[in-house]
Amino acid sequence: MKFFLQILIFTLLAISVKAQTATSIANGNWTNPLTWNCTCVPINGYSVTINHSVTLNTSMVFNTGGITINNTGSLIQDASLNRDIWINGGYFSNSGLANFRYFLVSAGSLNNFSSFTVSALTNSVAFANGGSITMDSMFVAGNLNNSPMGKIIGDSLTVGAGVTLSNFGRVIITAQTNSGTVTNVNYMSSSYYTNSGTYTNSDSLMIGASFWNKGKFNNNAGAKVRITKNFHNYHPSKTACFDNNGNVTILDSWYNTDSVTGGSSGYFQVQDTSANSGFMKKNFTFCDLTPATSNVDLNSGSIASGINFSCSVGIKENELAEAKLYPNPSGSIFNIRSDIAELSVVISDISGRIVFEKTISRGDHEIELKYPDGVYLVKLTDKQNGNSVTKRLVIQD
Repeated sequence: MKFFLQILIFTLLAISVKAQTATSIANGNWTNPLTWNCTCVPINGYSVTINHSVTLNTSMVFNTGGITINNTGSLIQDASLNRDIWINGGYFSNSGLANFRYFLVSAGSLNNFSSFTVSALTNSVAFANGGSITMDSMFVAGNLNNSPMGKIIGDSLTVGAGVTLSNFGRVIITAQTNSGTVTNVNYMSSSYYTNSGTYTNSDSLMIGASFWNKGKFNNNAGAKVRITKNFHNYHPSKTACFDNNGNVTILDSWYNTDSVTGGSSGYFQVQDTSANSGFMKKNFTFCDLTPATSNVDLNSGSIASGINFSCSVGIKENELAEAKLYPNPSGSIFNIRSDIAELSVVISDISGRIVFEKTISRGDHEIELKYPDGVYLVKLTDKQNGNSVTKRLVIQD
């Protein structure tokens, strides 16, 4: 009898475990049992695998179990546009298409490898993004790693205190705020950026309007910051510090109330007003293209004797050299990024035959080259002054 009870318990457990798994077998609504191999409606605790086009017609919470969307699958909200998912101890992994309203991951795991569209996203867990995220707002409350293939596009992005955002891909946001730690080794752009934490730039940060540094900003050698409007380095406690060992271009005005430092490779170029009421330290180069009566238009602060006031060597001389092809090697699609107003792109194979020609503007551009694997030469020409540079591109699908 005891042996029979053990067999019965084992059988019931096996049935229970099996009942907690649901895999799509047809396109359809989430709440339609015929969508799933279990002829059921998956709920909290189910391990759900999506291989078809599933319409999310109900909001979901997962404390255990979770959702895996494979590359043939999609999970897209219905016409109500008010479907939400909360992962609170379960998992979410997307390799297909996902689109719904609010997405909260407070515990568990989160991975995105493909296309993900959401109105608002908050992650309190470590998050690896290797795909494309399009959203209205995102609050990063857990460490986020945006891989070289990752792209994050949206209206606002906030990095919380004690959190790290590492960007190896592209982040294109209208308004960004950082209270944690941001490391950029590829491309970030924003109309407005406020840094209250620590930001380290090793590549390109493009700001379409104004930049306010209230924390610690490190612009490494060879890195570039371009600000269309105004630069502000200020904290009420006088603790803001901007350390520049790369290139910074400000197309409007520069205001320093706290500390700006930098080595001999650091270069500031200011188009309009420059005002210093803080400290300019070490030996960087500062160029005001429209000086009033002195090298700094308005100065009531301290300027170290090692500061070099010169406009003879500027960012424009390096713009062609800094134009980037990525990824390289690449497949048939790659990107060209430059800070040149009009850039002629001519691509030829190793025999000299031209296979692609186009003129692009300043910024980031995706290029599709449907030609055999091999080595190609990319000639980039600044159409304003005729200067050119040739770069090597490897195509290997």
